[in-house]
Amino acid sequence: MAEADTHQSTDQCKALTDDGERCSRPARDDGFCYQHDESDQTVSDSQTAEAEQDEQDEQEHSEQEPESQELGTVDMTADEKTDPDDVDVDVETDHDEIAGVLAVRRTVESTAGELIGREFDAVSEIAPTDDGWRAVVEVVERRAVPDTQDIVGRYEIELNEDATVHGYRRLDRYRRGDTATFE
Repeated sequence: MAEADTHQSTDQCKALTDDGERCSRPARDDGFCYQHDESDQTVSDSQTAEAEQDEQDEQEHSEQEPESQELGTVDMTADEKTDPDDVDVDVETDHDEIAGVLAVRRTVESTAGELIGREFDAVSEIAPTDDGWRAVVEVVERRAVPDTQDIVGRYEIELNEDATVHGYRRLDRYRRGDTATFE
């Protein structure tokens, strides 16, 4: 199989298919693909020349068109482009703070349902405070069908710096499908 690959060239097979069209397989050194040979009907020299000219025209046309036009996109204006020199690459990320937020999230997720006595749904906010952390969680207070009619309660949970829960309180309740209060 490896030998057959080395003998193939980038030219197209010059045999005609049953449909009367040129075979699309790559040709070997003799000008035919692995399936055709000299006994098959072939493309005339004028057809070969036309096909090569069409292919060449297609390549020239694609080189002239910008790539964004080929993809059907619109070029960006100067205001929409970002100068790479203007991007602040020296932004420092405090990995300890991220680890702290993740630890608080894990604590809140594992304890919110049990603490509040309702089914835990989501953590919607975690923020550092002077005394530790503040997390806002959502719990399902009443299930309904369809679920857009569920009553969801938003609770604030206070944690110390070690992510130990100090207390919680309900902020509000809303119907899951009611987005008017958040707009």
